[in-house]
Amino acid sequence: MLGLTQPRVAKAAAIRQSHLTYYFPTRSALVAAVAAAVAQGLIARFDAAFAAAKPGALAQGLARIGLPDQTRLLLSLVLAADREKPVRALFRALTKGVRARIACGLSRHGIAADADAVAMFHALCVGLAVLDLARGEPASRRELKTLTRLALLRLEENGMRRS
Repeated sequence: MLGLTQPRVAKAAAIRQSHLTYYFPTRSALVAAVAAAVAQGLIARFDAAFAAAKPGALAQGLARIGLPDQTRLLLSLVLAADREKPVRALFRALTKGVRARIACGLSRHGIAADADAVAMFHALCVGLAVLDLARGEPASRRELKTLTRLALLRLEENGMRRS
C-alpha cells in the first residue's frame, strides 16, 4: 500500500481527486478504508470456508483463502500496519476475528482447539500462503493443501477431537 496515493486512486477510479479527498481527506484515511475493506473480505472468506466445507473438505476450503491475490492484500496490510497506526489497530482486530472464526469453524467440524492450537493453525495458514505466493508453482499450491489437511489431522489425533 506504499504506492497507494490519492492521485493514483483517483485516476484508476476515473474521478477527480477532489471527489476522492472529500470522502478520504488524507492518505491515511484512504489506506485505512482500503485496509478495512480487505479485512472484511478476508473475514468473509474464512466464514465461507468453514460454513461450506464438509469435515473432509475443510482443508480444501481453507486452502482457497490462501489464493495469491488474497495473500498480496494481506502482505500489503502488514506493510501498511508498520507505518499507519489505524491500520495496525485494524490488523490486530483482523487477527482476532480470523482466530475467532478458526476456533468456531474447527468446533463446528468437531475439532476442539485451545487458543494456542488456533494461533498455531492460523500462523501455519498464513505462512503457507506466503510461501505459495513467493514460489508461484503448482507444487507449492499442492503443498499448501496437503499441509493444511495434515494440520487438521494432527489436531484430531492429539486428542483435540470432540466426542
